Amino acid sequence: MKVLISRKDLRDTASGVPKKVLQELAFFNEQGHEAYAIAETMNVAMVQEFNGIPVKTFRWPFSGHFRRRMYQLQVERWIKKHRPGLVVGHGDLRHQDVLYIHNCVHLAHELVEKKPLPVDHEVGLIHTDIFQKGSYRLLVCNSELMKADLVKRFALDASKAVVIYPEVNLKKFQVEDPRALKREWRERLGIPQDAFVIGLVTSGNFRKRNLGLLIEAFKELRRVKPEVHLFVAGGNVDQTYKDQVTEHVTFAPTLLDVKNYYYLLDAFCLPAHIEEFGRSVLEAMACGIPVVASSTVGATEVIDGPGRELILTELSRDHLVGKLLKLFDRSLYQSVKDKNEATARGFAAEAQNSQLKAVLKAHNIY
Repeated sequence: MKVLISRKDLRDTASGVPKKVLQELAFFNEQGHEAYAIAETMNVAMVQEFNGIPVKTFRWPFSGHFRRRMYQLQVERWIKKHRPGLVVGHGDLRHQDVLYIHNCVHLAHELVEKKPLPVDHEVGLIHTDIFQKGSYRLLVCNSELMKADLVKRFALDASKAVVIYPEVNLKKFQVEDPRALKREWRERLGIPQDAFVIGLVTSGNFRKRNLGLLIEAFKELRRVKPEVHLFVAGGNVDQTYKDQVTEHVTFAPTLLDVKNYYYLLDAFCLPAHIEEFGRSVLEAMACGIPVVASSTVGATEVIDGPGRELILTELSRDHLVGKLLKLFDRSLYQSVKDKNEATARGFAAEAQNSQLKAVLKAHNIY
């Protein structure tokens, strides 16, 4: 059977969605199917490495809603010509068998900007078009947070919506000597070896991830814990954030081999206004790093045991400082570290593939 997986951008794995597409290519190939990946920007070698068959569409040179519609039309023509047995869309198509949505753009805008999403927002238009005029047999959400919002907002049939949490590639985050790697990367980046490093590692969009609040909490924390150091990694950090803090902080660019960043940390902090899942949380957990994150981060749904004490129930400086101070309880720190690592092992690709296969079968799709 031919399987087509659509995602408009497959340039690299700096963000979580391309990682998911690659995992799906490997999954369907293991099931004995021809797995095609279609995109307007594509790293062909990356797709082929996962035994996918690359299909590249024409990319309209100007961004905006029209470019997204152009992409949709090209994919629809390919489907009509080649007639795949299964179409998996990642938020770019109007019609598909299995629909993955990775962003709640309406909810995110409401939480970050404190006002409704503009009616002409290009991603908002696509999502509205999909749910009001499009079709799918199964909607896969990456968190209960996402499912609840989409079902209510668009009056969807909840029986056609499921939650499958993103997987983590455990082999990618395993290292022989974590302490040696920590020393090496702290030395590379000029971070004191004896510092307690709190970090935020993300692909970008620091307003959504609430970097401003993290910086304010960090400055307050240093009043009582002068050994703390802040590490921020990701693309396009606005100068206003850098102006907020000029000492005991390291800003670093995006790194594809991101485990090197995780292992230099003592704690990972994501006080986001919203993160529909937050694969970085699961990756940090896989590296045995305690996580402090807001309850509006979907990945906190998988945190179990003592790590739940570190979930933020409000987005305020003092509340965040209080959670970060808990990390200096060595007994709690070690128990969170161990439990996080054990929890992450349950989200290996093999386990998530089995869940996907069962869900497809239950919905008579596969």
